Amino acid sequence: MSFLKQLLNPFVEFDEDKKPVSGAPAAAPVLVVPAATDGSEAVHHPLIPDTQTPAGTSVPVTSLPVPAPNPDMATEHQQYFDKLIEKANRENPLFAGADYKEFTDARRDIDDITDETVRYTTAFNILKSAGLTKDKLLSSGREYLNIIGRDLNAFQTAHAQLYKKELEQKELSLQTKVKELQQLTQRLTMLKAEINAATQEISQTKDILNKTRNSFLLAGEQKQHEIETELKKIAGFF
Repeated sequence: MSFLKQLLNPFVEFDEDKKPVSGAPAAAPVLVVPAATDGSEAVHHPLIPDTQTPAGTSVPVTSLPVPAPNPDMATEHQQYFDKLIEKANRENPLFAGADYKEFTDARRDIDDITDETVRYTTAFNILKSAGLTKDKLLSSGREYLNIIGRDLNAFQTAHAQLYKKELEQKELSLQTKVKELQQLTQRLTMLKAEINAATQEISQTKDILNKTRNSFLLAGEQKQHEIETELKKIAGFF
């Protein structure tokens, strides 16, 4: 039961099975710039595999938080931040009592009030009895923003370290192989040209050698035939 329902329960009966009204305006996104890091100190994040594994050991690809065609990923990440806020609200003394978290819970509990101004003021006025003030509401909301911002920074830094650990050497190796392939391709082109030149030279040499042999053999046979003819004439005359 929410904080608001605990306050109103003696006076108002709530329908626990009531479905929340959808279509509430989404909060504007907050741009968070990752904190500067030289990469010398490992940064950990619950959604990023630990990069401090023994040398030569890599994290299986299946464990990497690589975006995939998963329709539930956005929901899982939204739930992660919801749990992050709930944990901070539950464990951090800074958020003791009614604050931004209880206010938003209370506001959602009365989403059946269509007038937004009435809905916000009603939730605030009821929680005033629990010590909620405008300053506390705004300051606690900003602190929740800081918590999300620090988590985003940790995620991005840990993700960058994991990227470097898992992919940097592979990308360098890929670049080396690409260069080797380019060199081999150039060498292959040169070899093809050399093969074509050698083939042409061999063909020309064969033609010359064959012509020389055929000419010599023909001349020898002709000389043999000439001598044989002469010998037959000599034998007939004498």
